[in-house]
Amino acid sequence: MVLGNIFSLFSDFFFLIDYVFAGIILAIVILLFIIKKISKFGLFLFFLGFLVGLLWEIPLGLARELDIPIAILSTSKPLSPFPIHSFIHSIWDGGLFLIGAFFIWTYSKEEYFNKFNVKELLILEIWGQLQCFIIELSSILGGGWEYIPYWWNPVLFTINGHNFTLFPQLVWIIASIVYYILALKLKPKING
Repeated sequence: MVLGNIFSLFSDFFFLIDYVFAGIILAIVILLFIIKKISKFGLFLFFLGFLVGLLWEIPLGLARELDIPIAILSTSKPLSPFPIHSFIHSIWDGGLFLIGAFFIWTYSKEEYFNKFNVKELLILEIWGQLQCFIIELSSILGGGWEYIPYWWNPVLFTINGHNFTLFPQLVWIIASIVYYILALKLKPKING
């Protein structure tokens, strides 16, 4: 009963909560940079994640605007119009990529993103899949969005009558590779 009430409250205010967390993410990243807990390269990694996130957030938002059925909104509706909604979700993406970079830094210490390292990419991929799984589940159960199954977007499983599909997982597999390669290529320029 209590859990049901929490999900009901969450679904009524899904996008408000979503936007508040995006603001918190941005504030934390800026604060960490100001107090020198993340370097210029760390701040760059956040903005790189934000830009990589726009590679799918803008097309998905545009598809919604053009009534191209890729995802459906559940009980809650975005509070901001396109493209502002896409930019807000890309702030999330920047924060999520930065957390992945933190895990890589924890593993590698000062030698992270210096040369291609399959273990670093694997850390980023595992984190990408884990956080994507959690976010998609929270969206499906919390009244956010749900991807429509197609031949190119098969259902992985169903939960409470809602489809959990392959598409978002594929996005994060590809995005993690793009992010990692760009971080490797651009680190000397940012730190140089």
